Amino acid sequence: MDMISPLVLNLSEKPGEAKLQEEISHGRFVRVETHIDWLRHDVTEIRNELKDVRVEIKDVRSEIKDVRSEIKDVRGEIKDVRDEIRDVRKDMRSDFRLMFSALIMVALGLSSIMAKGFHWL
Repeated sequence: MDMISPLVLNLSEKPGEAKLQEEISHGRFVRVETHIDWLRHDVTEIRNELKDVRVEIKDVRSEIKDVRSEIKDVRGEIKDVRDEIRDVRKDMRSDFRLMFSALIMVALGLSSIMAKGFHWL
């Protein structure tokens, strides 16, 4: 930067101050470039992390699909168990009716034997 910019000449009247202003602005540009390099580095790190996160998201999605299929299987098994419980209840009702009628028959038979034994009939 051999040329003195008109902006710097407006700010100062002396050529030495113009050189100082030029060095200050150069230092600022160097710092800005350093910050830009850091930001670029940070952006590449973020991109790499995003790639890792995307891979993990794909893994989680596949695990979710597996869990959903397992849930469907469990729901099917629960439905089968409910059907079996219904069948058992039907069997219990018929067994209860059969046992209750057998108990009544035994009671009637015993009472008829007792009635004959005591000559009530």
